[in-house]
Amino acid sequence: MKTRRPSLLPGWTALLPLCGALLAACAQTPAAPDPQAAQALSAFPAGLPGHHRHVIELPALPDEGSRQLELIGVKPMTVDCNSRGMDGRFEARDVQGWGYTYWVLDSQGQVRSTLMACPPGSQRPGFAEAEPLRVRYNSRLPVVVFVPEGMALRWRVWQAGAVQDAPVR
Repeated sequence: MKTRRPSLLPGWTALLPLCGALLAACAQTPAAPDPQAAQALSAFPAGLPGHHRHVIELPALPDEGSRQLELIGVKPMTVDCNSRGMDGRFEARDVQGWGYTYWVLDSQGQVRSTLMACPPGSQRPGFAEAEPLRVRYNSRLPVVVFVPEGMALRWRVWQAGAVQDAPVR
């Protein structure tokens, strides 16, 4: 005679709201951008022919002097095991009469690649990246970047580590 085990499903469904509440409590909400940055956005050009405007509004952080923002121009494409790169560089331009700086990715979208024989099935969605640019982290102004159509902008924040003394040898 087979004994029937009780189902664990009712017990698990009772835990779902608790798990959801715990996950919500652990989630970090990013700090709001500086309102001054939103007001300054009107001073920047609304667009450039053949480009998309990207605006990054950074949250205020302690010790912004030890941080940098890295801008990465990318071209979405199918990639495989080969290494890829893209032509282009970021050019700094000034907003006349304001002293603000914005960046324009100057690229023709030409991709270079190694020519290794990749195994079948190694193709996946990815990016070819242009030479990245690091700029000063500044939450008081928006970071405005113009990227040619067909390309995209990615970014990340870098933080300096603790200063260390070098040994004398």
